[in-house]
Amino acid sequence: MAEEIKNENVKTEAQKAAENVAEDLAVTTGDVKDLAVAAAAEIKEKATAAVETVKKVAEEKIPSMDDFKDELEASFKKHANAKRVDMSKWEKILDDFENKNTIQVEIAEAVKSGVTATVNGLRAFIPASKLSLNFIKEEELKDWIGKKLNVRVITAEPENNKLVLSAREILREEQDKAKEEKAAKIQVGLVTEGTVKTLKDYGAFVDLGDDVQGLLHVSEISNKRVKSPSDVLKEGQTVQVQVIAIKDGKISLSMKALEAEKKERKEKEERDDFRANYKESGAATATLGDLMKKNGIKLN
Repeated sequence: MAEEIKNENVKTEAQKAAENVAEDLAVTTGDVKDLAVAAAAEIKEKATAAVETVKKVAEEKIPSMDDFKDELEASFKKHANAKRVDMSKWEKILDDFENKNTIQVEIAEAVKSGVTATVNGLRAFIPASKLSLNFIKEEELKDWIGKKLNVRVITAEPENNKLVLSAREILREEQDKAKEEKAAKIQVGLVTEGTVKTLKDYGAFVDLGDDVQGLLHVSEISNKRVKSPSDVLKEGQTVQVQVIAIKDGKISLSMKALEAEKKERKEKEERDDFRANYKESGAATATLGDLMKKNGIKLN
């Protein structure tokens, strides 16, 4: 039915076209009929060709995922292999992270707020605050390039490709160890030099080295009355002190005790000089009073 309608339409269009041409050319009715038949045949031929073209296009195969199976498998294998390679690098890092292992790295570059280094082929970040026990300014970061550091992994996230290192924890442990060793050598009676770290109303804290500090109480600064430690001391000043007590890890210091010792030494030296002079001069040339007066010893 559809085919008949299509043919009828073709004939109708051909007839109209023929009539229009006939009008232009002023041909006879017989000629119009012959012209219409010829036009209908030509249009039908073109229509048939168009239908065949549409069928051919419709019958062509539409691409599917199966057509790219080999390419997809190759891509999957490539990414899977890359993933396995990355995870093999991360396995050692995760082990170091869990066991808090110490690893050595070399600083590669300075970036904003820190530096970078390479661990097992992976780029790692070290924040400026984790480089040292001291504050590191942004403009000082470039000075760390090429330096080797002992660090620990403090963040390891393979899924986010995030690796963060720190040297601060190791430096803190080393400092604490040195402090303990230094403190173990300090005994009551030890005379040593120290640096005034801070001044308080009740005394001064003196650094004996390796951040081991002792308290020099205001009453132990001098035999003379000291109203405020700042009257006779200043921060950064080097002083000689004596350890007079150690209790619960706290060290008590004294400068006054050294003054007393110094006075005793001086008096002892004077007595020794007196005895030596007495033996050399004898009683015939000098009296005991003369010798004591000569050596500056007063009789009470």
